[in-house]
Amino acid sequence: MPYITRIAWRLALDYPGMENDIFFVAEERGKIIGILGLKDFGEFLEMRAVGVLEEYRQIGSGRRLVAEALKSLEGRPVYLLTTIPRFYEPLGFKKIDKVPPALKKDPDWCAGCQREKCTAMLYLA
Repeated sequence: MPYITRIAWRLALDYPGMENDIFFVAEERGKIIGILGLKDFGEFLEMRAVGVLEEYRQIGSGRRLVAEALKSLEGRPVYLLTTIPRFYEPLGFKKIDKVPPALKKDPDWCAGCQREKCTAMLYLA
């Protein structure tokens, strides 16, 4: 978890309580280069803190990381709030208008993001 937290902080993806979530990692030669968090809400999951270190981008690491995480799910829906929906659409996520009330973010969560670019998405296995 310390390496995951460090990468999350470096990519400005860290959030309070992240140590309680499930994380997947992408590795390159034994080094963690990418992270993906899943918060479990029981009936559904929320994908959070998805990122790859800049020097390892554009080689498919992020897509492979998301695809592998989605394979491990047990048929539960996965929600996502993102500013880059075009990245997730080819992986099976669809844009949606509403999210469950549990996913509403407080203003501190979205600090620094352009809210008008935030897109809610859903993946159904």
